[in-house]
Amino acid sequence: MDTGRLRRVVRGTARPAGVGIAAMLGGGLLYLPNGVAQGAGPQAPLAYLLAGGGAVCLAVAFAVVAAGPFDERGPVYGPVARVWDSRRLGALTAWGALAGYVALLALLAEWLGRLAPLPASTGAYVSGTLGAPTGLAALSGVGFPGPLVGDALAATVCLLALGIHLAGTRRAAVAAAVPAWGVVLGVGALLLAAFLPGIGEFVPANFDPLYPTSGLRRAPLRSLVGGVGVALFTFVGVEAAAYAAAADRDEMAGGGRDGDAASAPVVAAAVAGALVTLAAFVALGVIDWTRLTLADIPAADAVGAYLPVNPVVLTVVVSTGAGLAALVALGVPAARTIAGLGELYPPLERGPTEPPVVALVVVYGAAAALAVADLVAPALYVAVPGLALSYLAVATTAAAMPVRRPDLWAECGVRPTGALGRVALAGAVAVAAALFGVTLASDPATTLGLTLHRVALSVFEFELVSDPLGGIVPAIVAWELIGLGLLLLVRDYRESAGIELPALGGPAENDRRETDSSDPTDSTEATDPADEAAPEP
Repeated sequence: MDTGRLRRVVRGTARPAGVGIAAMLGGGLLYLPNGVAQGAGPQAPLAYLLAGGGAVCLAVAFAVVAAGPFDERGPVYGPVARVWDSRRLGALTAWGALAGYVALLALLAEWLGRLAPLPASTGAYVSGTLGAPTGLAALSGVGFPGPLVGDALAATVCLLALGIHLAGTRRAAVAAAVPAWGVVLGVGALLLAAFLPGIGEFVPANFDPLYPTSGLRRAPLRSLVGGVGVALFTFVGVEAAAYAAAADRDEMAGGGRDGDAASAPVVAAAVAGALVTLAAFVALGVIDWTRLTLADIPAADAVGAYLPVNPVVLTVVVSTGAGLAALVALGVPAARTIAGLGELYPPLERGPTEPPVVALVVVYGAAAALAVADLVAPALYVAVPGLALSYLAVATTAAAMPVRRPDLWAECGVRPTGALGRVALAGAVAVAAALFGVTLASDPATTLGLTLHRVALSVFEFELVSDPLGGIVPAIVAWELIGLGLLLLVRDYRESAGIELPALGGPAENDRRETDSSDPTDSTEATDPADEAAPEP
């Protein structure tokens, strides 16, 4: 066994993978398997396991583009624009992803500004104590903060996250990754304790019968497939590891496209898949399915059944720590998305690039503004749809790259080949399409409630529009139309400033720099006529 190689892989992937895990976790880990167990029954752990496999396929697609010659333009805009020969397509795809990241950051900021309340419990509905403090407010005994104090706290946590990023790219990654790995190891250890000799709370008979209702018995496969589709939302945010890996390489002298670092999204998806599967398995093994569907915090309640742990306190600690880590982690893909669009609007590239100061200020400033102006709810209509659209674009791009742009494919540090590679990329497209389809057919409260950021929705005391045609669809269309209008404005700006964009069909930016610094007479390759085409505005 090559221990040196193993240590190198761990060093190269632990930090960016931790960022991806932090972006996924949010504060909803201990609420598993709610949302899946209701529809899939006791086979919910299998649904999470299969969804984890699908998330790994999606992560492979992000690993491909993260290891490609697109570092400075991000894993969305850069590859989509160059592979499909359309800056407009790349920009509109990245525009949707940017909306998703900023909306989630604003949601987390508002939730933390309200002292991280927990969703109302069943007991609160029964006893009529819905207004009682929960979360940090209950543990500290200070009560919920007023609107002005809550807004000030929301802006403060955004400012704190911004300060962490401005301290350095790697410091920010560590600030997100360390608590994320701490949650993984800590909660994982608590869950594994259920199998220690002498505990006796885990009951395998809870999985028998596997289909306890007539509906499950009539359509066992359909219920499992439906459960997998729901469980896929657990992994929203996994792509942050790809952005973190690219940021790591950009900060290193000489750059490079290391396949070890680029595999961070795959590591993040695999670890998260194992953790959520374990959480669902232990929860159902300790609390039988009939009672679990009524449990407020299933995984935490299960841990509290066999260990001297208060489930509510455990949930507050884990959700708050994970929420703070997510606030830092989601800033990585958000800022890198804006920085990638700097090709179209050069003022975005002013100032230091590592960290991208201008982009970070814009991202956290926008998130704070949404929280203070009480505009988080409208922003959530484009949160998951925008991210799902970017997933579909990246997965399709990675799958098509070997055919459309074999030159770019040859430069990728991660290139899944053979039958297994084709299956992985096809699986990525299928997973992304499923996420996008379910998102367009559901209301934002449902889709966000399926992610691990579900706890933050407790700040809203109303139901978001349930009709997708009255909310999500027009919202994402309107957002993309705004993006199209901005593209026209920045085109006029470039024309007035005399800025010309290079042809998309040419070599990668890094390769252009190498060619420019070498003797032009050394080149013997013919020029593709497509490379000389006028750039798309």
